[in-house]
Amino acid sequence: MCWNPLSVVVCSVVFCALLDFAPSGVLADEPSYEGNTTVKEGEPFKITCRVSVFQVIKWQRDGHNLVPDEHYNISEDVTSNNLFVSTISANSASSMHTGAYRCTTQYNKFHVLYVVTADVTVKANYDYGENYRVGQYKTKLLLHCSIEGNQDSIKYIWKWFKGDQEISSDDDTPHHVEVKENELVVNRFVESDAGPYTCKLLNSNNNQVLGSKSFNVILKPYVKLPKTATYIEGEKMELECIVFGKPTPEVSWRFENNTLFPSEHIKFLANKRNISNAILVLDPITMKDRGNFYCTGKNSVFLDPVVSDPSYVRIKDKMAALWPFLGICAEVIILCLIIFIYEKKRNKAEFEESDTDQGPET
Repeated sequence: MCWNPLSVVVCSVVFCALLDFAPSGVLADEPSYEGNTTVKEGEPFKITCRVSVFQVIKWQRDGHNLVPDEHYNISEDVTSNNLFVSTISANSASSMHTGAYRCTTQYNKFHVLYVVTADVTVKANYDYGENYRVGQYKTKLLLHCSIEGNQDSIKYIWKWFKGDQEISSDDDTPHHVEVKENELVVNRFVESDAGPYTCKLLNSNNNQVLGSKSFNVILKPYVKLPKTATYIEGEKMELECIVFGKPTPEVSWRFENNTLFPSEHIKFLANKRNISNAILVLDPITMKDRGNFYCTGKNSVFLDPVVSDPSYVRIKDKMAALWPFLGICAEVIILCLIIFIYEKKRNKAEFEESDTDQGPET
């Protein structure tokens, strides 16, 4: 194929015309951004822009043109699918880097970067250990997180989670769980409320997590016995200890000052919730078993044992029910004898009186 001078000139003119009018004549996709949205002061950051090759790369921050200098590094590349890939970065972020960035002026699409000017440290009200918080049965439990260190102008929000589920004020039972910014309140703490909790501090502008603390919330062992119990000598006694706790408590028993162990006379059973040793069985019960019984609960985390109030067990003689019956029978017999004697004397007096009243004719 031969090219004459005229053909070369015509092709050159057409090619230049296409270059001049391509940006306005070709519909290019909007630029896409990826990179940091929040960065701590002094740390590096980078923002990458992908845009059509028909666009002109021109980085701006808040409307001001940016060029490579001691504050910014800018690189450009072209991909195999005809996209410009441009990256703007800095080795050490400062407050001047906060702003809205864009890589082309033909679209009002921005990538917002926030520079946190101080480290934010989140503190939590742990009871002991690294993250334990102890709740007591059917009492109020408060989880509290706070910020230490200087805070900058960025607005913060708090979010609470149990496991992976975000917590809000309970709609079904609105007075059971309340979320108040950096505080979570459980008004009547029960076993189902125990578990892993997390407070998260987020940047309100972009939901970037700035800090968090995890709680391992446990339920302190709760044990309770009836104040008194009455049994008849020779019968089987079953005394149940009402017990709650997370982790599940271990239950032990005491009679006065003596710890009870399994024997032919003493046995321990699990309750309906499958808590071992929750039921004390004495079979048969004797007069020696009269006195105060205690149950104790402790779990693998809360090692201090929790002791119940005493339950006083009364033992009645197995003939105890017979004596009142015999007494009642004796009272009835004596009453009948009194009535019989009284009626007999009265009849005799009436008979003698009737003999005296009779005349000679009779």
